[in-house]
Amino acid sequence: MLVSAYDIAHGHLPKPERFPCTPFLTIVDSGGYETGADHDFSSIYKHAHKAEAWSLKQLQKVLDTWPARIPAVFVNYDRDSVGQTLSRQLTNATKLFSRYPNQMHNFLLKPTSRCKGLLRNTVKLLEPVVKELGAFSIIGITEKELGHTMLDRMETVASLRGILDKVGIKSPIQVFGALDPLSSCLYFLAGAEIFDGLTWLRFAYAGGQCVYPHNYGVLSAGVEGHDDFIQSKMFSDNYSELRKLQLAMRDFASTNNFAKLKPHENFLHEAYDSLVGRIGGGA
Repeated sequence: MLVSAYDIAHGHLPKPERFPCTPFLTIVDSGGYETGADHDFSSIYKHAHKAEAWSLKQLQKVLDTWPARIPAVFVNYDRDSVGQTLSRQLTNATKLFSRYPNQMHNFLLKPTSRCKGLLRNTVKLLEPVVKELGAFSIIGITEKELGHTMLDRMETVASLRGILDKVGIKSPIQVFGALDPLSSCLYFLAGAEIFDGLTWLRFAYAGGQCVYPHNYGVLSAGVEGHDDFIQSKMFSDNYSELRKLQLAMRDFASTNNFAKLKPHENFLHEAYDSLVGRIGGGA
C-alpha cells in the first residue's frame, strides 16, 4: 500500500494506528505529489490546485510517530529537491533517514537545475556519486520526468539500472505514477521492479490496457448494472489483473520468455529490441 504523509497529517487519511488493515508493506510518500500542481499521465483534467501547508517538520512529525508494528518504506522529502544538485539531494535524504534506522528508505531522485526538468539528463550525472545510492533500499523516479517519448523513458530507466549494476547496487527502481498494464511492462523490461499509480482507480484494466470504465461496465455487467456495482467490480477486477501481471513478470524474470507477458508479448518484444538498439546492446 502507498499512502501520503501529507494526507495523514491533514486528516484525509486515518492515523496509521487506525488503518483498517496492515499490509505486508506500506510505502509512505513524502507529500510532493499533493503539494505540487503536477499531474501524472493518467489525469484526465488539470484542476485548480491549492495545497495546504506542508513542511519537512510536518513530515517528520508523521514519521516520528509511525507505529513499529507496521512495516514501512519512507520516501525522502522531495518538495524542495527539484533543481538541487545530486549531492544536496543525497545529503538531505541521508539526514532525514538517519532519524529512522529501523525503516526501509526510498530515495526519490529529482532533476537538477542543469537538466531542464528531465531525469533523462540527470542520470548521466550520477556516476561520481552513484555509490552513495547503495545506502537506500529503493531508488525512486517519477514517470513524467523520465523523457518525452516512451522509448526515451525506457532508456532513462535502463541507464539508471546499468549505472547501479555497474557498482553492484541491487536496490530496486520504483517508477512513481506508472501502474497501467502496458507501461509497467515496458518499464519492467527496462529494469524497474516496483510500480505505483492511480490508473487502477481511474480506468478499467482489460485486454492488457486501460479502458473507459463505463464501457467496461456495460460489457462486463450489462446495461442494467448500477454505477456503484460497476465501480466496485472494476476495483476488484483491476486488483486481480495486477496480481496476474505480477506473476507474469516473475515468470518472465526466471525464463526470459516473452510469451509470459500476454497479450502484448510481440509488441513488448519489439519494444525491448528497440531499447537494446538505442543503448547499443547493453540491456
